[in-house]
This record gives sequence, structure tokens and C-alpha cells, in this order.
Amino acid sequence: MLETASRTQLATEPATKGKILLVDEDSSDLQLYTWALEQQGHFVDGCATYHEGAERLERGPYDLIILSQRGRAFEGHFLLERAIELDRHRPVLVMTRSVDMRSYLDAMYRGAHDYLEKPPAPWEITRTVSSCLSRRMPSLERSSLPPGHCAPL
Repeated sequence: MLETASRTQLATEPATKGKILLVDEDSSDLQLYTWALEQQGHFVDGCATYHEGAERLERGPYDLIILSQRGRAFEGHFLLERAIELDRHRPVLVMTRSVDMRSYLDAMYRGAHDYLEKPPAPWEITRTVSSCLSRRMPSLERSSLPPGHCAPL
């Protein structure tokens, strides 16, 4: 009887699509994006400081790193660079409220896979995450991308 109940419970739980490290100093953004990504079946390990994010990065593997850029001076650049150093094929997504060409180019030059203006709508972040992960994890369904879009190679 217990075995049947546990099988039923496992069948109703969503399968994890990807393990994501989310670093965002804004607690409401951290909660919103964690919730949106978990609703899509991802495991999200959220933290509020770059230092905490760096410690978690060293302790475990992640399929995707999402970093919030606080301002034009990207204090988390060391975390972006370390993530790329540990696994150059792992995508890193940078989100910021202060979008300007210099910040964008800096993040992309350091190895970011994509760059979003905050606050992205929950659908936008889930779509971007699906695109990033489809490059790393081919088993993810590409049907989550809008028509005419494909994951970058």
C-alpha cells in the first residue's frame, strides 16, 4: 500500500528539467523568478549575494547560472568568470535594471550567454532559460521556444 502511494506521488511530481543557481540581491525578484522556474520543473538554488553564489557554485554542479547585475559596475563579474572557468559550456544569464551598451558588452565579453533587462516577465525568463538549457541539455523540449526561434548553437 505504501509503495503504491509513493509511486503515485512520484508520478504527479514534475521532473526536474535543469538545476539553476539564481543570484539576485532583490528578495522579491529572487522569490518571483524562483517560483516561475520551479513551476516549469526546474530545481532552483537561490541566494542573495555574489559571495554566497560563489560558495554554492564551488560545491555543486549547475546546468545554468543566473546573475543579477546590480548596476553599471558589475560586482558579480568574478562569479560569471568563475562559472565559465569551471564549465565553459554552461550558460550564464545576466539580468540587470541598468541596461546600457557598455554593461551589455562587458557581460557578453566575460562569457555571458544572454542578457535581460529586469524585471523580465515570468514568461520571458522561463522562455530564455529554456533556450539556454536546450543548448546544454538536448533532452529539453524545444517546443517551449516561440515559433521562428531556436536555441543558439
